[in-house]
Amino acid sequence: MPKKKTRYFLPDFVDMQRQSFLNFLEKGIIEEFAKRNPITNIHKNIEIFFYPEYYCLTKPSYTIQQAVFYQKSYISKLYVPVQYTDRNNKRILLKWMLVAQLPLMTKRGHFVLNGSARVIVNQLVRSPGIYFRENFYEIYGNLWNPKPNAVAKRFYADIICLKGTWLRIEIDKDYCMWVRLKKGPKIPLLWFLIGMGLNEKMIFQSVISPNFLLKSFQKDTKNLKNYSRSSLASKSTAERTRKSETQKTYLYVKNPPEAWNEIAKLLNLKKGSIKTINKKTSIAVSNIGKKNSKKKETFEFGRKWFFKKFMNPRTYDLSKQGRLSINQKLSLNLSSQQTTLTAQDLLSATDYLMKVEKGLYEIDDIDHLKNRRVRCSGDLIQVQFGIGLMRLEKAIRYKLNNDKNFLKNVISTYNKESAISKKNLSLRSFTSPSILKENTKYSKRSEKKDLKYNQKNDLNLKFLALNSIIQPKFVNGALKEFFGTHPLSQFMDQINPLSEMTHKRRLSSLGPGGVSRDTATLAVRGIHSSHYGRICPIETPEGKNTGLVNSLTTYARVNNKGFIETPFYSLYKGQVQKNSGRIYLSAEKEEFFKIATPDLNISNINFLPKQKIPVRIGKDFIPTFRRYVSFIGISPVQMISIATALIPFLEHDDANRALMGSNMQRQAVPLVRSQRPFIGTGLEARSVSDSGHALVTAKSGYVLYVSGSKILLYTN
Repeated sequence: MPKKKTRYFLPDFVDMQRQSFLNFLEKGIIEEFAKRNPITNIHKNIEIFFYPEYYCLTKPSYTIQQAVFYQKSYISKLYVPVQYTDRNNKRILLKWMLVAQLPLMTKRGHFVLNGSARVIVNQLVRSPGIYFRENFYEIYGNLWNPKPNAVAKRFYADIICLKGTWLRIEIDKDYCMWVRLKKGPKIPLLWFLIGMGLNEKMIFQSVISPNFLLKSFQKDTKNLKNYSRSSLASKSTAERTRKSETQKTYLYVKNPPEAWNEIAKLLNLKKGSIKTINKKTSIAVSNIGKKNSKKKETFEFGRKWFFKKFMNPRTYDLSKQGRLSINQKLSLNLSSQQTTLTAQDLLSATDYLMKVEKGLYEIDDIDHLKNRRVRCSGDLIQVQFGIGLMRLEKAIRYKLNNDKNFLKNVISTYNKESAISKKNLSLRSFTSPSILKENTKYSKRSEKKDLKYNQKNDLNLKFLALNSIIQPKFVNGALKEFFGTHPLSQFMDQINPLSEMTHKRRLSSLGPGGVSRDTATLAVRGIHSSHYGRICPIETPEGKNTGLVNSLTTYARVNNKGFIETPFYSLYKGQVQKNSGRIYLSAEKEEFFKIATPDLNISNINFLPKQKIPVRIGKDFIPTFRRYVSFIGISPVQMISIATALIPFLEHDDANRALMGSNMQRQAVPLVRSQRPFIGTGLEARSVSDSGHALVTAKSGYVLYVSGSKILLYTN
C-alpha cells in the first residue's frame, strides 16, 4: 500500500513585511499621537489636541509603475483632525491638518522612493528587560607576570530599556556593589537606592546580604588612611596621581536629599555643569546664605537628574515587553503601563543579584532567542514617526509659549472680521427706503456676497495660524532621514526573485541598538539550540558579517511581541495529531518540551516508531520512547531558509559548501528563455509566486492559450 503523502502548506514568504506595516497603520500611528496628546502652553489656557483614531490617508498621486517610471515616490498624505482650544476667549476650532507624507508599502513588501525600490531589513536586538551575567577579574601578583595569579568570578545585572539610559548594577572583586551608566563615574548602589526614595530600614530588610551595600564605604575609608600614612615622597608623580584618582571617599548617606547631593557632586567631577563648593573653600566663605543656596542647588540638581534619567516617561521607556519581562524575572506585579524604572525594580534586582552571587539563581543566556526580539519594518518606522512627532511638539510648544503675535493674530482677526460685518449691516440700516427699493436686487446680492466672504475669511484667518503652527516638514524630515540614511533601509536586491525575497526575510543584528561587526564575539555569531526552526543555521554572508546577518526559516513567523515562532504538531500517546492543526511555539515555550525530528517514519495512522527515537529537549539530544514525546516538527525543510531549501540533496553537502551555494543562487542572472530545473525541491514555484514576479490571476481556471502578448484563461 503506498504511503499517504502529507501536504505542507507553506506560509506567504513576504507576509511578515506586510503584516508589520499593517500593524503600524492600525496601531502604531495612534500610539505615537497618544504619547503627545494634548499639547498646551505654560499657562494651560491654550491646548492643541489630535484625534489620531480618525486619521485619513489620501490616494497616492502616482501608481507604483508611474512612480518607478517618473522617478517619484509612492506616498500618501496623512491627515489628522486637530482641535485648537482657547480657554480665555472660549473658542474651539477643529480642522483636518496635513501631518506627514507617508511612504506606503507595496504588496510585494517594499517601498518606492524616488523611483528606486527600498527594503527595510528586520533587526534582531536584545529584548528590553533585565539580564544577569558574569564577569571575570584577573588578579596579577606582579605587574610583569604573563599569567594572572587568580581569576575572580563576579556577577552584574543589565537593565535594558527601549529608550533612555542603560543601567548596570555590578559586584566588583572586593564584593562592593556599584551602579554604572554608559558615561560618568561609578556610583555606590546604596546612594542610588536611597536617591530613588527608599529608606535604610526597607533596603536592609529586603536584601539577602546588606554588607555588600556597605562594603564600598568601609573599603575606601580604610584605603585612604593607609594611603595617607605611606610616604608619598618615594613614589613617582605618575603613580601618585593614579592612586589619588582611584581612591575617592564615599560618604555614607541616610536620606534622599543627602544622596542627591552626593550624586550631584560626584557627577559634577566629570561633567562640570554645576559649580559646587569644596569643603575647604566653603569654610572660608563668610556669607552663610550663599552657602545654603549652593547646597540646595546641588541636591536639586541630583533630584532632577534622577527624574530625567529614569522616571520621566518621555526620556525613559522600558516598553510593555520590558515591563513584562522584568515582572516575570523579579516576581513583581507592577502594571504594564508603568514603563519607567521604579525603586521596587532596583531593590528586587539588587536582591536577585546577591542571590546569583551566592549561587541560588542561574545567569541568563543572552544568545537564547527568548532574550532577543525582532524589530520589523513597522516598528522601525514607528520609532522614526515618533521622533518626527516629538520635533513637531517642540515646535508647537515654542510657538504657543514664545510667539505672542500668533495668539494675537487668531483673536484680533476674529474680532476685526466680526466688527466689519456689523459695520456693513449698520450702514445698510441708515440708507433711505426709496433708494433701497431701487437697489433691492443689488443689495441682496451684495449681502449674500459679504456674508460668504466674511464666513470664508473668518475661517481662513482662524486656520492660517493653525497652518503656520502644524507643519508636515517635521515628520517628513524624520521619515526622509530614516529611508535615506538609516543602515537598515537598503536598496532592494533585484538580481532575481530569490534575492529579492531573501532580502525581505533577512534578520540583521547590526544597526542602531544592535551590535557592531568589529566588537561582536564568536558567541553572538554562533548557532544556538534555540535557532531551530527560527533562524537558518546555513545561510549567512562570508566575511565580517558572518553570523550577524541571518535568514528567517521557511515556516517561521514573528508574533506581535517580536519573538520568532515555529510550528509543530502535538502528539498524544505517540500519535501525531495532524488534524488538530499546527501549534506555534516561541523559543521560551519550547525549552521544556521533548521535541522529535520531522523526518521520522510515521505509520499510515500517524504513529511514531515503537523503538527509541532521538528527541531534543533544550540543548540536549536524548533517545526516548514515543509516549514521552510532546511535539514533532512539521517538515524537514522547517529548520532551513528558502534559499537553502532550493538546494537538492542538501543533507549530503558539507555545511560550508551549502552556505556558498545558498548565497550564490541569489547572484544568478535570469535566462533569456527561462527553463525549469532538471532536479527541484518543490519550493521553486512558491518562491517565484510569492516574490511577486510571476503573473498571478485573481480567479482560478484553466489556461487555454499563451503567446508573447496575451494569456487566455477559462474560469468556472
